[in-house]
Amino acid sequence: MQAPFTILLADNDLEKTDILNEQVKNNSAFACIHYKTEKELFSILNKSLPQILFYDLTLPGTENRLALLQKIHTDYPELLIIAVIPNGAEDLIEFILQLDLFFYIHKPYDPAEICIALKRAQSILSRRIPPNAVPATKEKNSASFYGLIGQNQHMQQLFELITKVAEDEFATVLIRGESGTGKELVAKAIHTHSKRNNKHFVPVNCAAIPDDLLESELFGYTKGAFTGATQNKKGRIEYADGGTLFLDEIGDMKPSLQAKLLRVLQEKEFEPVGGLKACPVDTRIVAATHCDLEQLVSEGKFREDLYYRLSVIPLSIPPLKERRDDIPLLLEAFIQTYSTKRGREPLRFEPTAITALMSYEWRGNVRELENLVQHMSILFSGKDVGFEDLPEKFTVDFDPSTSVEPPPSPDTTTPQQTEQTKNGTLLPPPGTDVSWESGQVDFNELINDFERQLIIQAMKFSSGNKKEAARLLNLKRTTLLEKIKKKEIQDNWE
Repeated sequence: MQAPFTILLADNDLEKTDILNEQVKNNSAFACIHYKTEKELFSILNKSLPQILFYDLTLPGTENRLALLQKIHTDYPELLIIAVIPNGAEDLIEFILQLDLFFYIHKPYDPAEICIALKRAQSILSRRIPPNAVPATKEKNSASFYGLIGQNQHMQQLFELITKVAEDEFATVLIRGESGTGKELVAKAIHTHSKRNNKHFVPVNCAAIPDDLLESELFGYTKGAFTGATQNKKGRIEYADGGTLFLDEIGDMKPSLQAKLLRVLQEKEFEPVGGLKACPVDTRIVAATHCDLEQLVSEGKFREDLYYRLSVIPLSIPPLKERRDDIPLLLEAFIQTYSTKRGREPLRFEPTAITALMSYEWRGNVRELENLVQHMSILFSGKDVGFEDLPEKFTVDFDPSTSVEPPPSPDTTTPQQTEQTKNGTLLPPPGTDVSWESGQVDFNELINDFERQLIIQAMKFSSGNKKEAARLLNLKRTTLLEKIKKKEIQDNWE
């Protein structure tokens, strides 16, 4: 049986503590620890990192507590922080949203609000792999691997590579993939499957932190290093000592920081901002990018020596459009996350809707699919989602009739169609030769007639299937429909 998740709670208001204690007692998944002072808080955080922190912002000295909360959020990125705020505190809500904290609840406490916060925390924590639950080997052809989902051949190969890479806990890894493919999940899988799993996994998005702050976030700083540096601050490189530092969007890092990072990789040491002495560190670095780093190197925007240091072991994540057969699996997993585990009735996608989703381009990759399921689980809880229920962008270029009546295969091509094609390509429409005897032609009329004949020929060849005709003509389906309507050639191909 899994050990209960630990909640850290300030014990300064007996009435509110009793209300929360009652909610925790009703849920065997949680155990509560109380602290009375900020010193005691950090002592607990450093000795045994809990999973959840209830942090009260209704007490005196809110400004200092906000600064402290920001420090906790930075230093302990995997801690789920639930801020407690007074009713009507819009400025605090804005601060919490900007800081991207896990959740906030109001004081006086509402038991229902506490229950929602705990349920959401339990849902997230239950998906995390505990450090002592690292399997020795991955089950062959398993569709799930540390939060990554896929039975596609490319994903199965990726799972095998992650397993091998994790066995070497020192080599740097460069993860390549489009935005939304799950680069951080791959980095977490490498960390969790390695011997470093009992130490911190520290993610840093290099594109999300301003250049003037990224250096102090990574390397930390000493007291007096600059105006406002009133105490020493531990950087994320040091916080990841013994564990894994994940640098997302590494291609956006400025050159001066690239040089400092190179030293960390080469010498296994770093210097805090304002520091005079190098500090040894044992941190495995996993980097990720959606950019072409080789191109950036050739343009002089990324250090060549750092590139080769980072890409000792390169991993590539396939975009969703290259593994469309995994979409039903992903749908099922996200439905479980956003419906069942949130207390909603699960929805179901009808076959035609799934076919439409499998035909979509997915520029936002798995993240876009996850957002769709989250959106639909709110609107269609406990219902069936049909083709007509999908947002317009998923249906505009898809003809639902194709899932019932697919375009004819080459084996069933008619003699007329054979004459109209050559090597799978449409031939120019008959009668398009131009006579120059008059010395002048009507260019627009000829082009219009040529387009009209091409469309009619494509529609005849595809047996009236507009999606297939659009593919043959290399047009969007919507563009083809507009041209058919404008040229008034509906049904002229029959």
